Amino acid sequence: MPKNRIINFRVTNEQYERIKNNTNAYGYITMASYLRYLALEKSMLIDNKIIENNRLIKEILGILKNGK
Repeated sequence: MPKNRIINFRVTNEQYERIKNNTNAYGYITMASYLRYLALEKSMLIDNKIIENNRLIKEILGILKNGK
């Protein structure tokens, strides 16, 4: 899918360096690909973890309630 929209935002020099360092540390070739991952994918992963944790908590509570 072609990328035809641009998003601009400002950061401090320190924030820029952190983003640049994280881009390299996590193996991304470009800052854009790293920032797209953070904005679009990471939140979905966190949401999925929360859903899974809630399921596990309910399962544990059910086991405790039933004494099994």
